[in-house]
Amino acid sequence: MIKLSKAQLLAIGVVVVIGGLTLNSFRLSKQNKRLGIEIETLKKDPNSVAREEIKMLTEKLAKLVVLPADEEPVVATVTDKEKLKDQPVFARAENGDKILIYSKAQKAYIYRPSTNLLVDVVPVNIGNQQISISGVDERNPLKIALVNGSKNSGITNELEKRIVEKNIPGVSIVSKATAKSDAYEKTLVVDLTGKLGKQAAEMAQLVGGEVATQSAETYPKADLMIMVGADFK
Repeated sequence: MIKLSKAQLLAIGVVVVIGGLTLNSFRLSKQNKRLGIEIETLKKDPNSVAREEIKMLTEKLAKLVVLPADEEPVVATVTDKEKLKDQPVFARAENGDKILIYSKAQKAYIYRPSTNLLVDVVPVNIGNQQISISGVDERNPLKIALVNGSKNSGITNELEKRIVEKNIPGVSIVSKATAKSDAYEKTLVVDLTGKLGKQAAEMAQLVGGEVATQSAETYPKADLMIMVGADFK
């Protein structure tokens, strides 16, 4: 299964016209123009033209194949098939083809309106979707302290980068430090408040760590402390 981030979705040379996904963060830039990409509409409440196109395409395609019934697709138009050379699953697509991408079903349907042909059905995974932590948002922030408990220098910088890239609402890194010991084998997430056990568990899952109820380290001024161990990759 090919995994597509938002950036990769742009890079395949398509025109995104509407989506049931949260893709509002796309923006038409000079770089996108160079790629031959034109964003028609990515509003939260798409205009009627885009809605009509979705309706028309899904009705036609539904006569050729059984489509997922519980979601609305992202519809894209192939504008430059040369841009698809690095995406083997779209190798059969031609300019003018429509690609209907269903994120939940993890399938993309390549449809050719000119001949009313279902060209291909390929597996995809839309990555980089919005991640959230329970009860955490801009009004209810979660402050995280990173502590290096391993022999790997710079490891907290790497974890900080990964967390920031996830763009989790309300989550911020407030400090980084080095632990008293560099012998931590596992990455641990400690709830420093004693009230954020659920949030600690969710963060542990995100960073590939485990929840710890206490630590011998000095507690920083934060809500959660992530002790980065040797297992962090």
